[in-house]
Amino acid sequence: MDSSYPAFLLISVLLIMFLPFIPALHEWLRPSDVAPLQVRRNEINNLRYFADSFRLTIAGMPAINLQKLKNVQTERTVSISDKLHVVHQRLDGETATGYSRSTLQVLRKKNGIVIFVHDASLPADSHSQADLFAAADLRVGDGASLRACSAQGVITLGADTVVHRWIDAPSIHVGSNASIDGRITALREIRFSGGSRFVRAGAPTMRFGDSTATAAAAPQAPSPRKRYLLDDGAQQSAALNQDGDYVVRGPYRLRPGTSVFGNIKTYGDLHLGARTCIAGSLVSNKDIVLANGCSVLGPVISQNDIVIGPDCRIGTPDAATTMICRKLSIAAGCVVHGVITTQDGALMTPRETPYAS
Repeated sequence: MDSSYPAFLLISVLLIMFLPFIPALHEWLRPSDVAPLQVRRNEINNLRYFADSFRLTIAGMPAINLQKLKNVQTERTVSISDKLHVVHQRLDGETATGYSRSTLQVLRKKNGIVIFVHDASLPADSHSQADLFAAADLRVGDGASLRACSAQGVITLGADTVVHRWIDAPSIHVGSNASIDGRITALREIRFSGGSRFVRAGAPTMRFGDSTATAAAAPQAPSPRKRYLLDDGAQQSAALNQDGDYVVRGPYRLRPGTSVFGNIKTYGDLHLGARTCIAGSLVSNKDIVLANGCSVLGPVISQNDIVIGPDCRIGTPDAATTMICRKLSIAAGCVVHGVITTQDGALMTPRETPYAS
């Protein structure tokens, strides 16, 4: 056998193994596309990005002029294309028949857009797979499910409704045990009912049940402030009034009625007693638990779970803030101003909660 055969075989195997990397090596040595991705920086963290894009799409359609469509005297559902439908039918409060069969069929079509020119009402237990746009108010019956929707008026979700992607309007009322699998946003206010669930939510004011007894907003902390470093032995706050920023290398518990004019960061669980006031932010590597009647001015951020007792207030109407955690449990009577972002979802619980101490 020729002695050069093993060397030829080795070179052939190496070439075959190296062959898939040639295009990547060529692109690395002589790049053909080094331009950045077309991402607008001001839209990266915009919770209403999908809703804003959807409204711009509707506004840019040559065949859609909402003001003119409202003046059209017809009760028909007009199909402008296979993916775009306009519903002119008016539903009175006493109407028992609801939408026509053709309208219900276009609502069930996937990847379509349905525009309601007047006040709209989705039947109970219906399933809408189109993206919905209501030029006025939108009512969703109990047990109904929808993909995504936007309205220029008030959206009212009935009990046990499901939103699979996103929902946006100036004001939204969420029924009991409703589930928003994606994001829910409002220009002014969102009202949640007991048992409702969501993943991300944002509005200047989010009310969870009856908020007549909600704690007053926390004041602004003075600046500059001292910084205190506490070791693992600092299990409980020493004074009811504390000034400064606190970093705790372990768990920390604030006694009921404590006021802290600064920020708190802990490496362990952070527990706030009833009627605690924090004029700053809360950050923890583990769980954060707020008892009833607490108020926090700044962000509340946990790498694990957050439990909010009844009648708590997060943020202020003039200073929106944010909450970030893995799972959130928030009791009735709470008010949050800003944005809530969770990994595994948020649940509104009844007023009675074991953490309200």
